[in-house]
Amino acid sequence: MKVDTMVRRGLAAVALALLAAAPALAQERGTVLGGVAFGTSPSGVTEKMADLGLAPAALTDGKTAFPLDQTFAGTIDGRHVLVVAMYDAHEALEKMLVSFITSDTDCLQFYRDFKDALSREFGDTHADVEQWKAPYDGGRHLGREEAAIRSGRGFVGATWNRDDVDGTAGMSLSVAGNLTVTLAYESSKWAQELDRRRKVLSTTAGPGGARQ
Repeated sequence: MKVDTMVRRGLAAVALALLAAAPALAQERGTVLGGVAFGTSPSGVTEKMADLGLAPAALTDGKTAFPLDQTFAGTIDGRHVLVVAMYDAHEALEKMLVSFITSDTDCLQFYRDFKDALSREFGDTHADVEQWKAPYDGGRHLGREEAAIRSGRGFVGATWNRDDVDGTAGMSLSVAGNLTVTLAYESSKWAQELDRRRKVLSTTAGPGGARQ
């Protein structure tokens, strides 16, 4: 099967997962993977991830994770997926990262097809950026995009604004330096939770700045 056909099949499955279980009536909170609403408890997220075939996994970085944060792993239409769910102090989901493990050869095609699919579903992007720094500027990135991104000289990403209670939720799609594609959801309350986390880390850090 050709790579582009495999990508489109994968995107169809991902799109179903993105919209699965979305309520028929408008709801107060925005949603993430599988139609899970912001504000959902860890147990509720675990149940919904299980419905998608994703099982709890060890946190990739236990030193920086907060006690309630969760990681899930599994496959969607044969593509390996890693999910990180982040909660506030009241056990409410306020951020989710969904990383799709892609090969170097299909990473950018997957990203661009996925971006187009998200735009068809959620509307125009708020931002859509492809930046290439020297020695990859001036069009010299063509055919060398993967090398540019791995070296930190290339950035590819897009964002969308979505409704959430008391404000706007953010959704972004980007290519990481290791050539995985990450879909990120941040609620309208995430900035407040991020500020809380920074304060917690600052009070638990030792003289050298590292968390103890």
